[in-house]
Amino acid sequence: MADVNLRPVDLVRALADPSRMDVLDALMGGEATVSELLARTGASQSNLSNHLAVLRRHGIVRASRAGRSRVYAIADPKYAEVLEAVYAASAPLPRDVEGARAGEAPAPIALARTCYDHLAGRLGVRLFDALVEREAIVPVGVARASRARKVRAGLGDVALGPAAREVFATLGIDLAEAARRKRQFATACNDWTESRPHLGGALGAAVWERLRALRWILRAPGTRVVSVTPLGRRKLEERFGIDL
Repeated sequence: MADVNLRPVDLVRALADPSRMDVLDALMGGEATVSELLARTGASQSNLSNHLAVLRRHGIVRASRAGRSRVYAIADPKYAEVLEAVYAASAPLPRDVEGARAGEAPAPIALARTCYDHLAGRLGVRLFDALVEREAIVPVGVARASRARKVRAGLGDVALGPAAREVFATLGIDLAEAARRKRQFATACNDWTESRPHLGGALGAAVWERLRALRWILRAPGTRVVSVTPLGRRKLEERFGIDL
């Protein structure tokens, strides 16, 4: 049974194992079966089972049945945000990501990827900026959180701006439906590769789902990498002025 109240020290201990971090990194791309996790992590069956048991006991991952398979997923979006914050605070950037900062083409994972159920990477950050510029969202907590200089699961709350209804309606996003989800409505999630915010929370998830439904973006199987379709490139530039 999952812990009802997970203490910070318990969370740190649960994450303090390379194999468990590999499992969680795989699940950042979406739910996965045991066989898929074995393929993605390279762990043995017994080793993977032990690590999944620890993560389930602490309530960090959950399991469900899909036919004969058991499917695992990160139990709460807040843990995905913690992982992204840990990467941003401690993990060295891949060499090709560093090269992108010097003007070279960005690595696929830096260009666009999933952060559990919302869009991250350069595309996620530029979309966040475009939504701010169009007064669809207001990052009310970012400035205060940026001054805090500590590892955190996000950069603060995001509020709807005066043009929110109009801007999100053009994408076919129902703001009232997103607000009914049992989670934080909108957050500024610190982006690992860009060191700037992308949109998280229920609203970020709604945007991610809608862009996939419109087939502007596609997620590569077995990875966090997201590709932008030719249609998506055209529409993102037309609607938001985003040129990747």
